[in-house]
Amino acid sequence: LDAFGADAVRWYMISNAQPWDNLKFDAEGITEVQRKFFRALFNTYGFFALYANIDGFDVETAPVPMAKRTEMDRWVLSRLNSLLIQVQEAYDTYEPTQAARAIQDFVVEDLSNWYVRLNRRRFWKGDQGDDKNAAFQTLHRCLEVVAMLSAPITPFFSDRLYRDLTGKSVHLSNWPKAEKARIDTVLEKRTALAQ
Repeated sequence: LDAFGADAVRWYMISNAQPWDNLKFDAEGITEVQRKFFRALFNTYGFFALYANIDGFDVETAPVPMAKRTEMDRWVLSRLNSLLIQVQEAYDTYEPTQAARAIQDFVVEDLSNWYVRLNRRRFWKGDQGDDKNAAFQTLHRCLEVVAMLSAPITPFFSDRLYRDLTGKSVHLSNWPKAEKARIDTVLEKRTALAQ
């Protein structure tokens, strides 16, 4: 715990095996979790925070309607809401390993490696229009929900992330509810083919 921190150890143990199963401890496994999951999440937040601060992004700005958002915005929000349902079912059936793996896959593959990479220019462009606000709002929502979903496993890291995003504690927030109307399985399948 002193070398890696409680959250990294907990995420490593829960994402690799159910809490009641035996797990052979591997310090390199924790390093891999730190490198893969925590670094991806931290860097995604760092990217958001850097450009949000430069542009003076205000979370309270009126949300850009879904009809005006790009296909990539709608896709990642669809994936986020699908993830919410999947993680809720996993926690409800006492399957934290499935929840951790689903969250990690979303953060690493969908959010960091796909959404942020393909939308960097939207954050870099000079004018603060609907497109740029939609990108900020979409990424903010994804980070906010990931912090809430991760909190049962990584209470300290998630609380810090959520506080940085909202100014409040994740442990005092209401559990997020999936917006099923935002789920577009056809778009998710098309994007999965592209990936």
